[in-house]
Amino acid sequence: MLWCNIRGKGMQSDKRYAWFKPYLTPPVRELMDAGPSVARNRLGSPRRAHVCILFSDIRGYTALSRNIDPDALRRTANRYIARHAWAVERHGGYVDNFTGDGVMAVFEGEGMTEAACHCALEIVGMARQWQRAGRHGAAAVGVGLQVGDVVMGTLGCQSRMTYTAIGETVNTAARLCQHARGPDVITTQAVRDEIPEDSRLRFDRLLSPGPEDLDPALTLYWLGRN
Repeated sequence: MLWCNIRGKGMQSDKRYAWFKPYLTPPVRELMDAGPSVARNRLGSPRRAHVCILFSDIRGYTALSRNIDPDALRRTANRYIARHAWAVERHGGYVDNFTGDGVMAVFEGEGMTEAACHCALEIVGMARQWQRAGRHGAAAVGVGLQVGDVVMGTLGCQSRMTYTAIGETVNTAARLCQHARGPDVITTQAVRDEIPEDSRLRFDRLLSPGPEDLDPALTLYWLGRN
């Protein structure tokens, strides 16, 4: 069993777990720390949660991959992704998974939606600064945000599993991210409804058509600051 091999007794196993820990999402780390019986029970029992989902994506990544060598491409992607992950953690969220040239992040708890909004603006702001400074490999970043109910649970097969969030909220955030030209953040009325009136955030109505496969009744906004 994984817990026997990694979280066994002794200093050596503690070092192995410390090395392995960054490869796990915070919810899975917490379950491992709680012990095998608790982890098996909770990982096998999906739960519903109200969360805010953030997707980020580097614009022009495919074109960039044609013009630089693979190792330079990896370093460029990693530089962006690391900054995105740090911003997510700084604003109280966690990275659910890396999507090749971006991240999927989850925000839970009180103030989660406003925190996710500020995180999204920090991510695109960083990319904008790098472009203005003329940094090598600098590219625009698009972000999509949606808030709503998801199911948190285990996906996969016996030989390879992951613990993640799934549902319409996740799909909508991903499609909004794909639609954002960059450096832009696109979000919805549901997100706006959870933001306090005294917030410094600004929501500008998106008048152009949204993604074709989203509900046309969704009201979409560009996110900015006052």
